[in-house]
Amino acid sequence: MIILSLTRIIKFSLQNFARNIWLSIVTITIIILTLFSVTSLIFINAIMDEAVKLVESKVDVSVYFKPVTTAEQIFAVQTNIQALSYVEDVKYVSKSDALDKLRVQYNDSPLILESLKELDNNPLGDTLVISTYETEDYQKVVDILNATPQYAVLIDNQNFDDNSYVINKLENIASQITRIGWGITLFFALISILVIVNTIRIAIYTHRDEIGIMKLVGASNWFVRGPFVFEAIIYAFIGSIVTFTLAYLVANFSDPYVVGLLGPVDFTVIDYLNSNILYIFGLELLGIVVISVLSTWLALSRYLKV
Repeated sequence: MIILSLTRIIKFSLQNFARNIWLSIVTITIIILTLFSVTSLIFINAIMDEAVKLVESKVDVSVYFKPVTTAEQIFAVQTNIQALSYVEDVKYVSKSDALDKLRVQYNDSPLILESLKELDNNPLGDTLVISTYETEDYQKVVDILNATPQYAVLIDNQNFDDNSYVINKLENIASQITRIGWGITLFFALISILVIVNTIRIAIYTHRDEIGIMKLVGASNWFVRGPFVFEAIIYAFIGSIVTFTLAYLVANFSDPYVVGLLGPVDFTVIDYLNSNILYIFGLELLGIVVISVLSTWLALSRYLKV
């Protein structure tokens, strides 16, 4: 009996879907726009997060020691700085390594390379490259180096690659994009509710005689509501499948541009999508099904007298 009832509900839903095919297409299109706006927002946030991480990875404090500074003195500074809770790593670069990097850096400048060969002694000093967990902690390291006399007499110069302005700018842009994106998503979600409600209202009006007959022969409220609820679920599933396909097409199309923007990093939109596919489309499908069912229930409660 239950199987027979479910079969009739599904058959009734599919018939109504086909009879109002253009209205069904409009409803599905609105659902696709809603889901795709959410998916696009997720993609943009992932790219912006990767851009911020990329800039943060290039921020550090380089401390250049005077050539007369001994290795023991440098290692003592390294140990003390490394002990700070907000310092992630302190890397030691010897003067010979620094000179080798300089030669590599100016490999295409024969004049500079020739000048380096003329040097009798290495003019560079040893270096400590300091990284912190948070970008705002770099200034703390600089303040300690400047305020500690035993450090100041050893240090020739220090270079703080301060990209905090760029990081803050990227974070602000990401925040604004998120707000705008959620505003667009909310707009399409409200439109979806209105469209689904009106679609179900039309379906109820079209089948008003059939509904009356079903009630006269003793059909339960759930049996009457079932086809309309299932029809709304069909809209949600078709919209989700189309959005899923579009998301993969957009990810494949945009990846070359993302790589060009971020450079050689271990991030692509398609990899991010594959890694979070259940999270992204699972929640989107659940959300749009809930919206569709609630919209249908609203239409039935208001216009269907059972």
